[in-house]
Amino acid sequence: MNAGPALLVDVGSTVIKICTRAETDRFSSVERIDRLPGVAPGDQVRALVEQRQRSTGIPAVRVCSSANGGVRVGILGLSRRHSVAAAARAAVHAGGNVVYAQVLPGNAAQHAPPVDVLVLAGGVDGADHQRLRRALQATRLADHPHDVLVWAGADAPGIVAELPVDRQAANVLDRHLRSHLRGLAETICDIYVHDLVDRKGLRALVDVTDVQIWPTPAVVGLAAGRMTRQRIPPAPTAPFVIVDAGGATTDVFLCAELRAEHTARSAPGESIVRHVFTDLGVAASRPALLQRLAGDPDLFDLVAAVEPSRSRALYNAICEGAADSLAPPVGFLTCLFLALRRIAAANGPPGAELGRAASFVITGGAWSDTPMSAIRRVVGAACGLPGPARNVLADRGYLLWAYGIQEVPKNEG
Repeated sequence: MNAGPALLVDVGSTVIKICTRAETDRFSSVERIDRLPGVAPGDQVRALVEQRQRSTGIPAVRVCSSANGGVRVGILGLSRRHSVAAAARAAVHAGGNVVYAQVLPGNAAQHAPPVDVLVLAGGVDGADHQRLRRALQATRLADHPHDVLVWAGADAPGIVAELPVDRQAANVLDRHLRSHLRGLAETICDIYVHDLVDRKGLRALVDVTDVQIWPTPAVVGLAAGRMTRQRIPPAPTAPFVIVDAGGATTDVFLCAELRAEHTARSAPGESIVRHVFTDLGVAASRPALLQRLAGDPDLFDLVAAVEPSRSRALYNAICEGAADSLAPPVGFLTCLFLALRRIAAANGPPGAELGRAASFVITGGAWSDTPMSAIRRVVGAACGLPGPARNVLADRGYLLWAYGIQEVPKNEG
């Protein structure tokens, strides 16, 4: 870990966060600056950085970003339990947002939503690949719009040569069908910078930063992993759950031991599991979320938890599509409730036993000014606890990303 002074920047969907690190784990207060409409975030941040460098004399700069919701990833794999699950976990470990994860040959009945990266996975190195070849031949890549195609399946040159692959990563499965996440995770991080940074408007920062620009969720994941090994603020008791609600997505990080028994096994060395909900956000995702809420089966429970004193009025406002029904703090509490409820759902794909969590951490900018009593009430209701959750901690200075960005290695740049 580099311990010298540095300017740290987090480029979000609507807000830029900046602080100064004096030395390891010693930061100034985080300053929040609104994104300028019509200005590329890279240009705005470069001007801010150059201004701070003139006033502080600090040359080192580290940047993370979740601008525009981050990297959208689609997954097509040969087995839902093995290759699909492993590829999806590698993508979210890298900070990518998995839009869909399907079994080859995919859903031929309709076109998949456009993604930045489409990952193909399946097969075991050295095995018979006839089934994999047939599944790929039946797949219409035109039905899965994408910018970059990544192969993260078996080491089979003959199969790869038949596909318009842009990048190739190590197989997400080893010979014993165990997850091997690192290769694909590193590839997605690299794509984020070298292939997608122009469209995210961050090109102006590439020659400013000391290390590679990482996705903010991956950086928060580094901080979460560090919290499993040592106590850093807000120092939650393990096993813990971290919720980061933003403008476009809501990310949940949880200790791997909270995974339900029916879910896929953790990869070797995996201490933190991330789940991202691309439809839960307080800004960019809010209009679409409001449209869907009226038909959400959890709406009765949601309004009772979020606004117990006026649950009927909130229910009616949401069903009528009232534009202000998800105004702060209701929008944040709604994202918090739905993210945790989905993860805690019996037999759901995320499959986490949140009732065993010793503590919860709330981070991000969306929760500010929300009473902690309301957050505890909503966490308890979403997790099926008998009352408000007791051990709920807030990242009040919004510094988890700053702790995490210190962990980005220099050899990634």
